[in-house]
Amino acid sequence: MAGILEQLELDQPALVTSDDLARLVETAGLRTPARIVAARLRDRGWLLPTGRSGVWEFAPAAVAGAHSRNDPLMSLRAFLSQRPSAQCGLTFQAAAWVHDIADRAPARLEVAAVDAKLARQLPARLATSVFAPHLQYVHLRDVPVLPLASVLVHMTTRPIAVRSWESAREWLPELATALSWDDLARELEGRPATVRARAGYLLQGVRADLADRIHMMEPPRSKTWFGPHDPLRRHDNRWLIADTILPFDPRQLRAST
Repeated sequence: MAGILEQLELDQPALVTSDDLARLVETAGLRTPARIVAARLRDRGWLLPTGRSGVWEFAPAAVAGAHSRNDPLMSLRAFLSQRPSAQCGLTFQAAAWVHDIADRAPARLEVAAVDAKLARQLPARLATSVFAPHLQYVHLRDVPVLPLASVLVHMTTRPIAVRSWESAREWLPELATALSWDDLARELEGRPATVRARAGYLLQGVRADLADRIHMMEPPRSKTWFGPHDPLRRHDNRWLIADTILPFDPRQLRAST
């Protein structure tokens, strides 16, 4: 194992796949099958489980034992190590966290998958919903992430998918402050009028300028529900919004300074 471990220590990979080990075994000229090498490294605490077959977390000597880095992104990275072309990215609070807008990661990372088939394939420990962004993913901390405009539009496309609107109140003003009209307009283009109405309703307190431009695109003409068809928390006449879910009035939010 010495040559394999030496190379792993030099490379310091966060994740090791069975293909990685096969290449290392071939380079080292070993006759031992890669699966046996993997088993021995697991038994000795150098490789730690990620919850995904054929992908392990590497525990270098510097951590002084078989201790995980406890990186909340490890599960998504493990999936993407085997499916690098999968169209998915962090969203909601998880995206705000890696964009340095939220001060903490959520208990379960939220991921947006482009379709239901991919959503079913993502690890169960992730909170997955379906959303196909118009903008390109950005890559932060070695994982794909929705741009800020896409996060906002995802929130207004699927309000019930947001796991904590109470937490969102903490980082939404800073996210809204950072939005550009060009990105927001591209993300809203072609989407239902209900999505635009919810976006305007959510932004009117923190970014009245963006809300006004959304209203100019096409003023709402029929009632839109913000949340399930439950008893109302508030009604907004300008946006014709029946809000049943928000624990705060977005009209009272103020932009981050």
